[in-house]
Amino acid sequence: MEERKIHYNLKPLLANLNRLANFKDYLESSEFHNILLEYGYDELWEKNISYTGILGRQEVNKTYVNCLNFMLLIWIDSNGDERITKRINEFLTFTISGYIEFNEIKKDFSKLINSLDFGPDTKATQDKINGLLSSKVYEETVMDKNEIEEVTQSVEIDYAIITALEDDEMEKILPLIVKEGEVEDSNNYIEYGYLRDKPSKKIVYASQHNTGMVDASILASELIIKFKPKFLIMIGVLGGKPAETSIGDVIIANKVFEIDRGKLTDVGFKKEASVANLKSREIIKINRKKREIEDFIKGVDETRKSHVQLHFGPIACVNQVIDVEDFFQEKITTVDRKAIALEMESFAIVRACELLNNGETKPLIIKSVMDNTQDKTDEGKTYAAWTSAKTLEFILLNDII
Repeated sequence: MEERKIHYNLKPLLANLNRLANFKDYLESSEFHNILLEYGYDELWEKNISYTGILGRQEVNKTYVNCLNFMLLIWIDSNGDERITKRINEFLTFTISGYIEFNEIKKDFSKLINSLDFGPDTKATQDKINGLLSSKVYEETVMDKNEIEEVTQSVEIDYAIITALEDDEMEKILPLIVKEGEVEDSNNYIEYGYLRDKPSKKIVYASQHNTGMVDASILASELIIKFKPKFLIMIGVLGGKPAETSIGDVIIANKVFEIDRGKLTDVGFKKEASVANLKSREIIKINRKKREIEDFIKGVDETRKSHVQLHFGPIACVNQVIDVEDFFQEKITTVDRKAIALEMESFAIVRACELLNNGETKPLIIKSVMDNTQDKTDEGKTYAAWTSAKTLEFILLNDII
Protein backbone atom coordinates (compact mmCIF):
# COMPACT_ATOMS: atom_id res chain seq x y z
CA MET A 1 0.00 0.00 0.00
CA GLU A 2 1.33 3.46 -0.95
CA GLU A 3 2.39 5.45 2.10
CA ARG A 4 0.46 8.66 2.73
CA LYS A 5 2.31 11.94 2.58
CA ILE A 6 2.81 13.38 6.06
CA HIS A 7 0.77 16.53 6.65
CA TYR A 8 3.08 19.56 6.88
CA ASN A 9 1.80 20.44 10.38
CA LEU A 10 3.17 17.12 11.65
CA LYS A 11 6.68 17.54 10.27
CA PRO A 12 7.93 19.65 13.24
CA LEU A 13 6.74 16.87 15.56
CA LEU A 14 8.69 14.23 13.61
CA ALA A 15 11.78 16.45 13.66
CA ASN A 16 11.56 16.86 17.44
CA LEU A 17 11.02 13.13 17.97
CA ASN A 18 14.18 12.47 15.94
CA ARG A 19 16.11 14.90 18.17
CA LEU A 20 15.22 12.85 21.27
CA ALA A 21 17.74 10.03 21.16
CA ASN A 22 15.76 7.62 23.32
CA PHE A 23 12.27 8.14 21.89
CA LYS A 24 12.90 5.20 19.55
CA ASP A 25 13.84 3.07 22.57
CA TYR A 26 10.52 3.97 24.16
CA LEU A 27 8.52 3.10 21.00
CA GLU A 28 10.32 -0.23 20.76
CA SER A 29 9.76 -1.10 24.42
CA SER A 30 7.31 -3.78 25.51
CA GLU A 31 5.66 -1.25 27.83
CA PHE A 32 4.72 1.00 24.89
CA HIS A 33 3.20 -1.88 22.94
CA ASN A 34 1.28 -2.98 26.02
CA ILE A 35 -0.10 0.55 26.26
CA LEU A 36 -1.16 0.41 22.59
CA LEU A 37 -2.91 -2.88 23.31
CA GLU A 38 -4.52 -1.57 26.49
CA TYR A 39 -6.02 1.48 24.77
CA GLY A 40 -6.93 -0.38 21.56
CA TYR A 41 -4.50 1.33 19.21
CA ASP A 42 -2.47 -1.79 18.31
CA GLU A 43 -4.24 -2.24 14.96
CA LEU A 44 -3.76 1.44 14.11
CA TRP A 45 -0.02 0.97 14.73
CA GLU A 46 0.18 -2.16 12.54
CA LYS A 47 -1.61 -0.42 9.67
CA ASN A 48 0.76 2.54 9.69
CA ILE A 49 4.17 0.91 10.13
CA SER A 50 6.82 2.65 8.03
CA TYR A 51 9.79 0.72 6.66
CA THR A 52 13.05 1.92 5.13
CA GLY A 53 16.28 0.53 3.71
CA ILE A 54 17.01 -2.64 1.81
CA LEU A 55 16.48 -4.73 4.94
CA GLY A 56 13.06 -3.24 5.57
CA ARG A 57 13.90 -1.75 8.98
CA GLN A 58 10.95 -0.19 10.78
CA GLU A 59 11.19 3.57 11.34
CA VAL A 60 9.34 3.73 14.64
CA ASN A 61 9.31 7.54 14.92
CA LYS A 62 7.75 7.80 11.48
CA THR A 63 5.29 5.01 12.32
CA TYR A 64 4.17 7.03 15.33
CA VAL A 65 3.67 10.14 13.21
CA ASN A 66 1.93 8.07 10.51
CA CYS A 67 -0.67 7.03 13.10
CA LEU A 68 -1.32 10.67 13.93
CA ASN A 69 -1.29 11.56 10.23
CA PHE A 70 -3.96 8.93 9.50
CA MET A 71 -6.25 10.37 12.19
CA LEU A 72 -5.47 13.97 11.26
CA LEU A 73 -6.50 13.47 7.63
CA ILE A 74 -9.78 11.88 8.76
CA TRP A 75 -10.29 14.82 11.13
CA ILE A 76 -9.75 17.30 8.27
CA ASP A 77 -12.12 15.41 5.92
CA SER A 78 -14.79 15.30 8.66
CA ASN A 79 -14.54 19.06 9.31
CA GLY A 80 -13.20 18.56 12.82
CA ASP A 81 -15.34 15.67 14.05
CA GLU A 82 -15.26 15.73 17.87
CA ARG A 83 -14.84 11.95 18.12
CA ILE A 84 -11.65 12.08 16.03
CA THR A 85 -10.44 15.08 18.05
CA LYS A 86 -10.89 13.03 21.20
CA ARG A 87 -9.02 10.01 19.78
CA ILE A 88 -6.08 12.12 18.60
CA ASN A 89 -5.72 13.77 21.99
CA GLU A 90 -6.10 10.44 23.79
CA PHE A 91 -3.37 8.91 21.62
CA LEU A 92 -1.06 11.87 22.29
CA THR A 93 -1.75 11.91 26.02
CA PHE A 94 -1.01 8.28 26.84
CA THR A 95 1.95 7.97 24.46
CA ILE A 96 3.79 11.21 25.33
CA SER A 97 2.98 10.84 29.03
CA GLY A 98 4.31 7.30 28.85
CA TYR A 99 7.53 8.59 27.28
CA ILE A 100 7.98 11.14 30.08
CA GLU A 101 7.51 8.39 32.67
CA PHE A 102 10.01 6.30 30.68
CA ASN A 103 12.73 8.88 31.42
CA GLU A 104 14.53 8.76 34.77
CA ILE A 105 16.59 11.85 33.98
CA LYS A 106 15.03 15.21 33.24
CA LYS A 107 15.14 16.29 29.59
CA ASP A 108 14.03 19.43 27.82
CA PHE A 109 10.60 18.48 26.47
CA SER A 110 9.49 22.02 25.58
CA LYS A 111 10.02 21.75 21.81
CA LEU A 112 8.31 18.37 21.72
CA ILE A 113 5.28 19.67 23.65
CA ASN A 114 5.05 22.81 21.51
CA SER A 115 5.03 20.70 18.32
CA LEU A 116 1.94 18.81 19.54
CA ASP A 117 -0.21 21.78 18.49
CA PHE A 118 -0.74 20.64 14.89
CA GLY A 119 -4.47 21.04 14.24
CA PRO A 120 -7.05 19.48 16.53
CA ASP A 121 -7.64 21.15 19.89
CA THR A 122 -4.51 19.87 21.62
CA LYS A 123 -4.12 22.76 24.10
CA ALA A 124 -5.69 20.71 26.93
CA THR A 125 -3.34 17.84 26.11
CA GLN A 126 -0.31 20.14 26.21
CA ASP A 127 -1.44 21.51 29.58
CA LYS A 128 -1.96 17.98 30.92
CA ILE A 129 1.53 16.90 29.84
CA ASN A 130 3.09 20.07 31.28
CA GLY A 131 1.30 19.28 34.53
CA LEU A 132 2.84 15.81 34.52
CA LEU A 133 6.28 17.35 34.01
CA SER A 134 5.76 19.67 36.98
CA SER A 135 4.64 16.86 39.26
CA LYS A 136 7.15 14.22 38.19
CA VAL A 137 9.99 13.88 40.67
CA TYR A 138 13.38 13.18 39.10
CA GLU A 139 16.39 12.07 41.05
CA GLU A 140 18.49 15.09 41.95
CA THR A 141 22.20 14.99 41.24
CA VAL A 142 25.19 16.58 42.90
CA MET A 143 27.87 17.79 40.51
CA ASP A 144 31.58 17.69 41.17
CA LYS A 145 34.10 19.85 39.27
CA ASN A 146 34.36 17.56 36.23
CA GLU A 147 30.59 17.21 35.96
CA ILE A 148 30.18 20.99 36.10
CA GLU A 149 32.47 21.27 33.09
CA GLU A 150 30.47 18.60 31.24
CA VAL A 151 27.18 20.36 31.96
CA THR A 152 28.42 23.81 30.97
CA GLN A 153 29.79 22.39 27.72
CA SER A 154 26.60 20.51 26.79
CA VAL A 155 23.85 22.74 28.30
CA GLU A 156 23.64 26.46 27.73
CA ILE A 157 22.72 28.20 30.99
CA ASP A 158 20.42 31.10 30.24
CA TYR A 159 20.14 32.76 33.64
CA ALA A 160 22.13 32.94 36.86
CA ILE A 161 20.04 34.35 39.71
CA ILE A 162 21.60 35.84 42.84
CA THR A 163 19.98 37.11 46.00
CA ALA A 164 21.72 38.79 48.92
CA LEU A 165 19.42 37.02 51.40
CA GLU A 166 18.23 33.42 51.64
CA ASP A 167 15.21 34.36 53.76
CA ASP A 168 12.52 36.31 51.92
CA GLU A 169 14.54 36.98 48.75
CA MET A 170 15.55 33.46 47.63
CA GLU A 171 12.39 32.07 49.24
CA LYS A 172 10.33 33.93 46.64
CA ILE A 173 12.45 32.63 43.75
CA LEU A 174 12.43 28.92 44.64
CA PRO A 175 8.75 28.28 43.66
CA LEU A 176 9.56 29.45 40.11
CA ILE A 177 12.28 26.82 39.57
CA VAL A 178 12.36 23.04 39.30
CA LYS A 179 15.62 21.91 40.87
CA GLU A 180 17.68 19.29 39.03
CA GLY A 181 20.78 19.24 41.18
CA GLU A 182 23.45 21.16 43.01
CA VAL A 183 27.16 21.92 42.78
CA GLU A 184 29.36 20.01 45.22
CA ASP A 185 32.69 21.72 44.55
CA SER A 186 31.81 25.11 46.07
CA ASN A 187 31.63 26.85 49.43
CA ASN A 188 28.46 28.52 48.15
CA TYR A 189 25.20 26.57 47.94
CA ILE A 190 24.67 26.63 44.17
CA GLU A 191 21.68 24.84 42.64
CA TYR A 192 20.62 24.43 39.03
CA GLY A 193 17.41 23.55 37.22
CA TYR A 194 14.85 25.11 34.90
CA LEU A 195 11.93 27.53 34.94
CA ARG A 196 8.90 25.56 36.17
CA ASP A 197 6.51 26.73 33.47
CA LYS A 198 9.14 26.84 30.70
CA PRO A 199 11.56 23.90 30.98
CA SER A 200 13.64 25.19 28.07
CA LYS A 201 14.95 28.03 30.26
CA LYS A 202 17.96 26.74 32.21
CA ILE A 203 18.78 28.46 35.50
CA VAL A 204 21.55 28.35 38.10
CA TYR A 205 20.80 30.12 41.38
CA ALA A 206 22.33 30.91 44.76
CA SER A 207 22.11 33.30 47.69
CA GLN A 208 25.03 35.03 49.39
CA HIS A 209 26.39 33.97 52.77
CA ASN A 210 26.31 37.61 53.89
CA THR A 211 25.02 40.85 52.44
CA GLY A 212 27.36 43.36 50.85
CA MET A 213 29.65 43.77 47.87
CA VAL A 214 32.39 41.34 48.95
CA ASP A 215 30.10 38.30 49.06
CA ALA A 216 28.22 39.50 45.99
CA SER A 217 31.39 39.78 43.91
CA ILE A 218 32.69 36.35 45.01
CA LEU A 219 29.43 34.55 44.26
CA ALA A 220 28.86 36.41 40.98
CA SER A 221 32.38 35.61 39.81
CA GLU A 222 31.99 31.92 40.61
CA LEU A 223 28.71 31.63 38.71
CA ILE A 224 30.04 33.47 35.67
CA ILE A 225 33.29 31.48 35.50
CA LYS A 226 31.65 28.08 36.00
CA PHE A 227 28.47 28.50 33.98
CA LYS A 228 28.97 31.45 31.58
CA PRO A 229 25.29 32.43 31.75
CA LYS A 230 23.69 34.79 29.25
CA PHE A 231 22.30 36.89 32.09
CA LEU A 232 23.25 37.44 35.72
CA ILE A 233 20.16 38.67 37.54
CA MET A 234 20.05 40.06 41.05
CA ILE A 235 16.65 39.88 42.75
CA GLY A 236 15.72 41.27 46.15
CA VAL A 237 15.00 44.38 48.19
CA LEU A 238 16.42 47.86 48.62
CA GLY A 239 15.74 51.32 49.99
CA GLY A 240 13.76 53.67 47.78
CA LYS A 241 13.99 57.41 47.34
CA PRO A 242 11.66 59.09 49.85
CA ALA A 243 8.51 60.71 48.41
CA GLU A 244 9.10 59.14 44.97
CA THR A 245 8.76 55.41 45.71
CA SER A 246 6.37 53.26 47.71
CA ILE A 247 6.74 49.92 49.47
CA GLY A 248 6.71 47.15 46.85
CA ASP A 249 7.66 49.38 43.90
CA VAL A 250 10.12 47.64 41.58
CA ILE A 251 13.41 49.30 40.66
CA ILE A 252 15.28 48.21 37.54
CA ALA A 253 18.75 49.73 37.37
CA ASN A 254 20.05 51.45 34.26
CA LYS A 255 23.15 52.57 36.18
CA VAL A 256 24.81 51.67 39.49
CA PHE A 257 27.39 53.74 41.37
CA GLU A 258 29.35 53.73 44.63
CA ILE A 259 29.25 56.64 47.04
CA ASP A 260 31.94 55.47 49.48
CA ARG A 261 34.95 55.51 47.15
CA GLY A 262 37.38 58.43 47.36
CA LYS A 263 40.35 59.96 49.11
CA LEU A 264 40.56 61.11 52.74
CA THR A 265 42.75 64.20 53.16
CA ASP A 266 43.43 66.81 55.84
CA VAL A 267 40.66 68.93 54.38
CA GLY A 268 38.13 66.14 54.31
CA PHE A 269 36.85 63.29 52.15
CA LYS A 270 37.00 63.78 48.39
CA LYS A 271 34.63 61.49 46.50
CA GLU A 272 35.68 59.73 43.32
CA ALA A 273 33.21 58.66 40.67
CA SER A 274 32.75 54.89 40.36
CA VAL A 275 29.98 54.16 37.89
CA ALA A 276 28.81 51.15 35.89
CA ASN A 277 26.12 51.52 33.23
CA LEU A 278 23.51 48.95 32.23
CA LYS A 279 22.39 50.44 28.94
CA SER A 280 21.15 47.30 27.22
CA ARG A 281 18.42 46.44 24.74
CA GLU A 282 16.87 44.12 27.34
CA ILE A 283 16.15 47.02 29.70
CA ILE A 284 14.43 48.87 26.85
CA LYS A 285 12.34 45.76 26.12
CA ILE A 286 11.35 45.49 29.78
CA ASN A 287 10.47 49.20 29.87
CA ARG A 288 8.10 48.74 26.93
CA LYS A 289 6.27 46.07 28.93
CA LYS A 290 6.15 48.24 32.06
CA ARG A 291 2.37 48.60 32.20
CA GLU A 292 1.81 44.91 31.52
CA ILE A 293 4.16 43.95 34.36
CA GLU A 294 2.45 46.37 36.74
CA ASP A 295 -0.96 44.98 35.76
CA PHE A 296 0.33 41.42 36.20
CA ILE A 297 1.49 42.13 39.77
CA LYS A 298 -1.76 43.92 40.55
CA GLY A 299 -3.74 41.00 39.13
CA VAL A 300 -2.05 38.38 41.33
CA ASP A 301 -1.79 40.54 44.45
CA GLU A 302 -4.86 39.99 46.62
CA THR A 303 -3.39 41.71 49.69
CA ARG A 304 -3.31 45.36 48.66
CA LYS A 305 -5.29 47.95 46.77
CA SER A 306 -2.26 50.06 45.92
CA HIS A 307 -0.76 49.75 42.46
CA VAL A 308 2.91 48.74 42.37
CA GLN A 309 4.97 50.83 39.97
CA LEU A 310 8.12 50.02 38.00
CA HIS A 311 10.93 52.59 38.04
CA PHE A 312 14.01 52.65 35.81
CA GLY A 313 16.95 54.64 37.08
CA PRO A 314 20.33 54.79 38.85
CA ILE A 315 20.90 52.81 42.05
CA ALA A 316 23.48 53.88 44.61
CA CYS A 317 25.59 51.20 46.26
CA VAL A 318 26.67 51.70 49.88
CA ASN A 319 28.49 49.65 52.50
CA GLN A 320 26.07 50.20 55.39
CA VAL A 321 22.41 49.74 56.19
CA ILE A 322 21.00 53.27 56.16
CA ASP A 323 18.44 54.52 58.70
CA VAL A 324 19.06 58.27 58.69
CA GLU A 325 16.59 61.02 57.91
CA ASP A 326 17.47 63.10 54.83
CA PHE A 327 20.41 60.77 54.02
CA PHE A 328 19.17 60.19 50.49
CA GLN A 329 18.83 63.88 49.70
CA GLU A 330 22.14 64.85 51.27
CA LYS A 331 24.37 61.92 50.24
CA ILE A 332 22.82 60.31 47.16
CA THR A 333 21.16 62.97 45.03
CA THR A 334 24.23 65.17 45.40
CA VAL A 335 26.14 62.47 43.49
CA ASP A 336 23.37 61.66 40.98
CA ARG A 337 20.16 63.70 41.07
CA LYS A 338 18.30 60.97 39.14
CA ALA A 339 19.12 58.22 41.65
CA ILE A 340 16.00 56.33 42.66
CA ALA A 341 17.24 53.81 45.26
CA LEU A 342 20.18 52.47 47.25
CA GLU A 343 21.39 49.05 48.37
CA MET A 344 24.60 47.12 49.08
CA GLU A 345 25.42 44.66 46.26
CA SER A 346 24.54 45.72 42.72
CA PHE A 347 27.78 47.50 41.82
CA ALA A 348 29.73 44.29 42.48
CA ILE A 349 27.32 42.27 40.30
CA VAL A 350 27.63 44.63 37.35
CA ARG A 351 31.43 44.88 37.61
CA ALA A 352 31.79 41.09 37.67
CA CYS A 353 29.82 40.94 34.41
CA GLU A 354 32.04 43.62 32.87
CA LEU A 355 35.30 41.89 33.80
CA LEU A 356 34.53 38.17 33.31
CA ASN A 357 33.40 35.94 30.40
CA ASN A 358 34.66 38.58 27.95
CA GLY A 359 31.79 40.79 29.08
CA GLU A 360 29.26 38.46 27.43
CA THR A 361 27.19 37.89 30.58
CA LYS A 362 24.66 40.72 30.87
CA PRO A 363 23.72 42.04 34.32
CA LEU A 364 20.15 42.82 35.33
CA ILE A 365 19.20 44.32 38.70
CA ILE A 366 15.55 43.88 39.74
CA LYS A 367 14.96 44.94 43.33
CA SER A 368 11.89 46.23 45.12
CA VAL A 369 11.44 48.94 47.74
CA MET A 370 11.18 47.66 51.31
CA ASP A 371 11.64 51.06 52.99
CA ASN A 372 12.59 54.65 52.27
CA THR A 373 15.96 54.62 54.12
CA GLN A 374 14.52 56.24 57.25
CA ASP A 375 12.35 54.94 60.11
CA LYS A 376 13.28 51.42 58.98
CA THR A 377 11.28 48.29 59.79
CA ASP A 378 11.29 44.81 58.25
CA GLU A 379 7.54 44.82 57.60
CA GLY A 380 7.92 45.64 53.91
CA LYS A 381 10.72 43.15 53.18
CA THR A 382 8.56 40.10 52.44
CA TYR A 383 6.21 42.02 50.17
CA ALA A 384 9.06 43.73 48.32
CA ALA A 385 10.85 40.42 47.76
CA TRP A 386 7.59 39.03 46.33
CA THR A 387 7.05 41.88 43.84
CA SER A 388 10.67 41.57 42.72
CA ALA A 389 10.24 37.82 42.10
CA LYS A 390 6.92 38.35 40.30
CA THR A 391 8.55 40.87 37.98
CA LEU A 392 11.23 38.34 37.06
CA GLU A 393 8.57 35.65 36.56
CA PHE A 394 6.69 37.81 34.04
CA ILE A 395 9.89 38.72 32.21
CA LEU A 396 11.01 35.11 31.80
CA LEU A 397 7.63 33.57 31.01
CA ASN A 398 6.98 36.17 28.31
CA ASP A 399 10.46 35.83 26.75
CA ILE A 400 11.28 39.52 27.23
CA ILE A 401 14.88 38.47 27.79
